Amino acid sequence: MDATALCPAPDELWLERIVLSRESITLVAIARRVAVPCPTCGLLSQRVPSRYVRTLDDLPWHGVRVRIEAHVRKFCCEAPSCPRRIFTERLSETTVPYARRTSRAAAALELIGFALGGRPGERLAMAMGLAGGAWAMLERVREAPEESIVAPRVLGVDDWAIRRGQRYGTLLTDLERHSVIDMLADREAQTLGTWLTAHPGVEIISRDRGGAYAEGARHGAPDAIQVADRFHLLKNLMEALERACTRHHAALGKTAAATHPKPLPKEAVRTRRYSGLPHHRPGPTTGEQRSTERRARRLARDDEVVALRQGGMPRHRIAERVGLDRRTVSVWLAAGGFPERVERARRPHRLDAYAEYIDGRYDIGLENAAQLLRELRERGYSGPYQTVLRYLAEMRRTRPRGVAGGTPTGVLQRPIAWGHAPAPSPRETAWLLHNADAKPEKLSAEERAYVEALGSEFPELATCRRLVTEFAEMRENQDANALETWLVAAGESELKSFAARIRRDDDAVLAALLFQWSKGQVEGQVNRVKLIKRSMYGRAGFALLRKRVLRAA
Repeated sequence: MDATALCPAPDELWLERIVLSRESITLVAIARRVAVPCPTCGLLSQRVPSRYVRTLDDLPWHGVRVRIEAHVRKFCCEAPSCPRRIFTERLSETTVPYARRTSRAAAALELIGFALGGRPGERLAMAMGLAGGAWAMLERVREAPEESIVAPRVLGVDDWAIRRGQRYGTLLTDLERHSVIDMLADREAQTLGTWLTAHPGVEIISRDRGGAYAEGARHGAPDAIQVADRFHLLKNLMEALERACTRHHAALGKTAAATHPKPLPKEAVRTRRYSGLPHHRPGPTTGEQRSTERRARRLARDDEVVALRQGGMPRHRIAERVGLDRRTVSVWLAAGGFPERVERARRPHRLDAYAEYIDGRYDIGLENAAQLLRELRERGYSGPYQTVLRYLAEMRRTRPRGVAGGTPTGVLQRPIAWGHAPAPSPRETAWLLHNADAKPEKLSAEERAYVEALGSEFPELATCRRLVTEFAEMRENQDANALETWLVAAGESELKSFAARIRRDDDAVLAALLFQWSKGQVEGQVNRVKLIKRSMYGRAGFALLRKRVLRAA
């Protein structure tokens, strides 16, 4: 192979020799053109008053850093009218003016920066032997040229969280090409309208039912057809059904009790145990048990620290080995034994003045905080009920229970069972009403009986169930002719608020039933934005994030 081909641009540089060292490889090259054009007037010049050396970082070889030591020249411009008298030789195919790396090395840094960002890209570049830090990569990303935006025919619009709950931006997607075309720094109607005005040609806009995007689309693209998202239509309908169930919340428990007369199985019965030991409730791990487990782990780690120190290992190596701070290791070793945690001193309590009376009532079995509060009121206590409730809860955790005189009672078991299953919440009831017709196989026999009982006792909920089923079928079959009939029926039911909102946006809803377009794929693009944003650890501004998202698209 011709060694000259190792240079980035053999027409500009001729490789003279290769210098090898432990850390890098240096390519010594000499400029080979006889005449060079002036960058101002373009006149060729051969007059060389001086020479100098230009050092450039190039792509690595097998993980070894490569430098090009280019011996270039300065020329004199001989055109009388040219204001430039001296100019340096340009290596346009190798690098750009004032650069410290070749164009191909800069392009590699740019690709890594777009793919990984700053710090992760810097770690990859170091592993590859490519010279360039995080700031150099991010600078390449910021300076990278953008492709001109071509207005799509079908546009998908959705918001994404710049800072969740506080700031949101707008994501614009070409639904035909399945790619992001632009990002806006907010979700205001004026911002979207301005973008649409600057990029004419949009014929269809798929959006959610937010008012800002509808207004922005009307102002920026008045001739475009707005299509409401079908998923959000059904989601809003289910929220309206849940509100209808909430209005009947008090009756849901009675209906559930009537359709679930059987008690819960024996394993669902909760049992309280009172003994001479601290209060224990079977089931989840108690706080005392978790504290004991944490102490056991700390004790094992302390024993490991002591053993490693006795084996001669230095303290900083011990800290790395066991995952502790170096100062913590020093404190543990200086203690001469396992450092127990000091319990906090108990603060004075407003019920301490009534402690003797409370102890007596507690020992004979009183556990009703409301009853105890009434008795304490007669003795001058003026505090709230919650204080008494928490005081009793603390006694159950820390103090044995006994009969009068303080004798432990042994073990007393008091089963507390519920006679019926808990009533479904309004959200669960709305789900059951919807799936009773849409997906009946997902409901058990008890749930189907519960739905039928609700329909018999509350005709308005039966009407809502029928309307939800009809709307789901209309949405699935995209039957636009049935929309007006459905809105009339819904306007006379408990779903009238949902029907009223549909009428305010009826053109977009009707278009959703006529066209196949939806913003489902925009949600996937939003997920990609979240991935890129989180990989940047929140350290980049909107401009840099926009660059990376558009390049990823």
